[in-house]
Amino acid sequence: MFRALSGFKAQYHHLTLLVASDFDEWKVFLEAPGLTIQGCRQFTEEKAKKHAVEMAEHYLKEEKHEGLPLLDGIVWEPLARGEWLNWRP
Repeated sequence: MFRALSGFKAQYHHLTLLVASDFDEWKVFLEAPGLTIQGCRQFTEEKAKKHAVEMAEHYLKEEKHEGLPLLDGIVWEPLARGEWLNWRP
């Protein structure tokens, strides 16, 4: 069963950050070719976006050992109608 989620997406270097409202919580994901990371659920949009950015920074620094600069002023766009997140649990 598919259902559309409302939420936001942003680019952080080569990662796509996704936050999606799901009833009374927000789901957080990082996505790149061949990569999907699910974050901890959050209870506000603001905390979900902050968590997504922190996850991206941690992943790039600690896991990928990439010396990319931290980004400020990330632009969040609403998810467009028909956009789907497809992942394997």
